[in-house]
Amino acid sequence: MLRWSPEAVIPVVALVNLLFGIGFALIARDRIRADGPFAAPAFPLVALHAAAVVAPVALYFYAVHPAWSWMYLVNPRKLAGVAVLPLMVGHGVLVIGGWYGAALLLRRGYLGALLYVAGAIALLLLILVVGGIQRLATATDYPGWQARQGTSLFAVQLGWAFVVSLMALFGSAIYVAIELGRDGRRVRSR
Repeated sequence: MLRWSPEAVIPVVALVNLLFGIGFALIARDRIRADGPFAAPAFPLVALHAAAVVAPVALYFYAVHPAWSWMYLVNPRKLAGVAVLPLMVGHGVLVIGGWYGAALLLRRGYLGALLYVAGAIALLLLILVVGGIQRLATATDYPGWQARQGTSLFAVQLGWAFVVSLMALFGSAIYVAIELGRDGRRVRSR
């Protein structure tokens, strides 16, 4: 029987944020091709999503539910409390980095390559979620995980915080995607 390596679960949220950036760039490809990756209103919308939604959600989970956020691989009590700040910023930077990297590929005419990259990241994300579902669905602390103790994610506050955060992330992403699509139609009609 294959044994899943739990260490691979850590990049789940990082890959989601990277895919948000790539997806936004794909939707805004007309604006990016016409005016570059930092053109308004596209880039400010992406930056607002990263700064106002992604970063605060990351801060909440790293500050309030750190053992789960680290997927029980790191004992958060051994980390300095200030470690949450670069992690919070890092999640926002992944969205903007995905946007910028995708924009560079789009401006050079590599749409096909970008679609393959996005597909590969999405496939890897699916594999990580399926393989790490036990860690993702268990609420406990670091010593509890080591002792194989825990409860269902939705039996405690963490599960509902997770649902609300997903709603905020995807709600914001849908709004940004709609606005980027509208902006793309304006660019095409010029």
